Amino acid sequence: MAFELRDVALVLPDRRIGTGSLAVEGCHISAIREYPVAVPVRAVLPGLVNCHGHTAMTLLRGCGSGLPLKRWLEEAIFPVEAKLTPDDVACGMTWGALEMLAGGTTCVADMYDFPREGGRALAATGMKGNVCRVGLAFAADNPPGRLEECIRFVEEWSDGRVVADICIHSEYLTNEPFCRALAEANRTLRRPLHVHVSETAEEHKACLARHGKTPIAYLADLGLLDCGGYAAHCVHCTDGDFAIMREKRVTLVHNPSSNMKLGSGFARIPEALAAGVNVALGTDGCASNDNLNMFEEMHLAALVHKGRLGDPTVLPAWDVLDMATKNGARALGRSDTGELAVGKKADLCVLNLTRPHLKPCADLANLLVYSAQASDVEQTYVDGELLYDRGVWPAIDAASIRADVEIRHSRLFSCASE
Repeated sequence: MAFELRDVALVLPDRRIGTGSLAVEGCHISAIREYPVAVPVRAVLPGLVNCHGHTAMTLLRGCGSGLPLKRWLEEAIFPVEAKLTPDDVACGMTWGALEMLAGGTTCVADMYDFPREGGRALAATGMKGNVCRVGLAFAADNPPGRLEECIRFVEEWSDGRVVADICIHSEYLTNEPFCRALAEANRTLRRPLHVHVSETAEEHKACLARHGKTPIAYLADLGLLDCGGYAAHCVHCTDGDFAIMREKRVTLVHNPSSNMKLGSGFARIPEALAAGVNVALGTDGCASNDNLNMFEEMHLAALVHKGRLGDPTVLPAWDVLDMATKNGARALGRSDTGELAVGKKADLCVLNLTRPHLKPCADLANLLVYSAQASDVEQTYVDGELLYDRGVWPAIDAASIRADVEIRHSRLFSCASE
């Protein structure tokens, strides 16, 4: 397949806005030709990378709103999740993928139950993803066989654009023997770790009380960070944690919508960047957000830290665009994407620039972060394949998926209330 996007604005990797055309041959960008375009009506940027999600939670959208994290999990989320089937997860994953593709997201790091079914559903949409079997350990072997499942999932997984990573839910939902055993297995597997870290002050303090060290320091000492990883939230991480994350090549995944909705606080993103930590963005799940809109995450990330620090110069637009694109690709081990450059994979987000809120345009980078909406996305390409085109997903029967979502949602919540 070969095509060319002509007379467009281009978000280029040297933090420069150009105009001209971008050509694709097969699954790669084959040429970028710059020339003057008086008033571009479309912009092309790298596909957005959502580095932390629980995508199938589209079926739980808005569940438990208004509750703090611990009560949200125990009173609202866990009772519904206990009813989920593998087919539910596949359906929720597909529905979430449609939402992400419509908003220019081309890759997601997903952490949820039934990862085989969810991962296959994600692969069937054409999106890229990093999936995992979530490590949990409440006692010596509870849930039974979970360690072996986590290892076997990575060993056996193979599905095109979707890859498998190792995972534990968190320090507080695992134990030391489990973590040590998974770290030992990963000496052979050599995969990055997906994990929740220091999301709340309570979690962070409890880890200090249990182990005499922060969650990041605890995971590092057990060897779980030896192959790098990506840690969601990190709201209460310390300067010492940032030093470990830089050394171990662990990305901080910032989830501003979720952290504010659950009242968890504000991750110290400018400080992490200053310490040399790679920072990416994620949406978290639809019960704590309640959408999968990476443009919204960019907008919030750019705003909240200016307010938190009283400094309008922190997190300029280009920093935030990097967090949503090439930093995310780096976090997920995808060095072949995340930038508009010849030879990179053609993972592309094409925006309509004619909307009233996008005109006039004095600075496109600022416009993309502060004004653009997911609904401005016209087309989304993955490996050069058109997966979303002006309200249509060419390879997916969206109406059928929508009807299935409604049926499954009704069953899950009627069961939860019984």
